[in-house]
Amino acid sequence: MSKNETKNRKDLIESATKSLLDMFASGNLPPAIARTVIAAKKGYNIPSVNWSLGNQILMLAAGTTDARGYAQWKKVGRYVKKGSKAIYILGPCTKKITDEESGEEKVIITGFKGIPVYRYEDTEGEDIPTVDYAPPELPPLVEVAKKYGVKVQYGPSTGRFYGCYRPSDNSILLCTHDVDTFFHELAHAIHGTIRPLKGGQHQDQEVVAETVATVLCILYGYDGYVYQGFDYIKHYAQEHTANGVIKAIMKVLADVQAVLKLILDASDADKKMLNNIAV
Repeated sequence: MSKNETKNRKDLIESATKSLLDMFASGNLPPAIARTVIAAKKGYNIPSVNWSLGNQILMLAAGTTDARGYAQWKKVGRYVKKGSKAIYILGPCTKKITDEESGEEKVIITGFKGIPVYRYEDTEGEDIPTVDYAPPELPPLVEVAKKYGVKVQYGPSTGRFYGCYRPSDNSILLCTHDVDTFFHELAHAIHGTIRPLKGGQHQDQEVVAETVATVLCILYGYDGYVYQGFDYIKHYAQEHTANGVIKAIMKVLADVQAVLKLILDASDADKKMLNNIAV
């Protein structure tokens, strides 16, 4: 990259970030658009649709939208490939007791046990309908994830769960086609190349990821997500006000700009477009 391109990219990042801060400070935000989630496709008779939220997340995080027990796969004519490893979901251990007061029998949960299930991708045999939950058109910057070796996959929503980045296998799981969620998780992945990420939803890491995502939304013309960005950062700011949001961003601004630079530098296909954007 030439010195002029480097300067243009630096100016672009600073200009877009300033534009975002000005909007947050003034409260003059573009109209918000409604969030969407990916609904599970009906009619596929997939057992996991009846699983608990936690078990569905375990399945999706394992990189599949269909996991079943050995006998369940055999029933539909598929068999677990030799050497495949099971993933474990949690099933309740129950027992019947008699209520001392009413004399009625009832079932109580005494604990949980691990139940082995296998991913569709780890089986072979009869073809069965599969579901592709990816959007018709992948989001901008998906090639950046590929360059960093980040696997991006889509699955049905399991509740209030839009997406996550898993450092353990360098993968992004998305339960929405909303582009800002992809930008947010991509920011986490790239942030992790600067320094190891802390576990859980760490305040500073979340502010970095959402600020990067919102700046990218401005650059790519997805202004309807700016309000969600403000609301998200406000949740993690120590002061839940516009001023608190600005303070939270300023605290991590160096990391925000570093992550943006890495993302945009890796986006070869978009260099010409980005250099011509007027923020």
